[in-house]
Amino acid sequence: MGLKRTVFRACNTILRKFNLELQVVVEDFHARLDQPSQINRIFSDFEKIASPWLRQQTLFPLACEFDLTSALRPFYQQFLDSPFRGQGGGSRFNNLAWLYLIAKAMKPRFVIDSGTFRGASAWAFSLAGVKVYSFDIDLSRLAYRTNSVVYTESDWTAFDWNGFDFSNSLIYFDDHLDQVRRLIEASQRGIPLAIFDDDFPLTSFAPMALQGIALPKIEFVLDDDLRNAQDISWLVGSHRYVFPLDHSYLARARSLIAATERLPDTSMVTGIQQTPYRLVRPVASI
Repeated sequence: MGLKRTVFRACNTILRKFNLELQVVVEDFHARLDQPSQINRIFSDFEKIASPWLRQQTLFPLACEFDLTSALRPFYQQFLDSPFRGQGGGSRFNNLAWLYLIAKAMKPRFVIDSGTFRGASAWAFSLAGVKVYSFDIDLSRLAYRTNSVVYTESDWTAFDWNGFDFSNSLIYFDDHLDQVRRLIEASQRGIPLAIFDDDFPLTSFAPMALQGIALPKIEFVLDDDLRNAQDISWLVGSHRYVFPLDHSYLARARSLIAATERLPDTSMVTGIQQTPYRLVRPVASI
């Protein structure tokens, strides 16, 4: 162990000269409770947040009610055995649990998963017993292939949806693209619920802007303070990026939002910090 630590530090001494660094891979719940009664607190405390929200929200109709504590227990165990515990990109436990619970509560006819990456979101949806169609322009990073999921290496809009009834469907976006474009696409097909990952407000969007490819965010659509701004600029190191604001485009997006809210924050329950998803009920424009 001493030699490994010495080599690790020596490598980082060299790499830091190039603004690089080796890091130890850390997994969610690497350090965790081990007494059953205390582990159950995770599920019961999560339920105390999630159950009232599910009953009170108006974004989608509840198809069934169930014991969330009992539902989360096997989900947690399967998560521990999954390849999705790493903290370096992709959805983590809190948000994956929400995808699972929403799919169980809503019981959509099918789910569209736009942005497969390593396969975590498709996996979480599939555990709720729903049909999942997962899309990514590059499936080479898929870490786990769930048998019940249909994986397609293309954008979801290129798929032949002829004959599909979208009236009881759900779409999840974690594809690092323009979220207004995605909202418009969902609305055009009459999809009743869209879930957005990486929807950050003005004050914290910069690390996930991807040179502007992932803009605008839904948060920009909802931000009244941006209505008088001509553009947004940010720095990545010493490089400055500028994103012009198309207010007619943002106004079109506002007209397509029937209802929206963020999921409740469960980070204090699990100790896993992540931005809760944005949910949108689009106005159908078909």
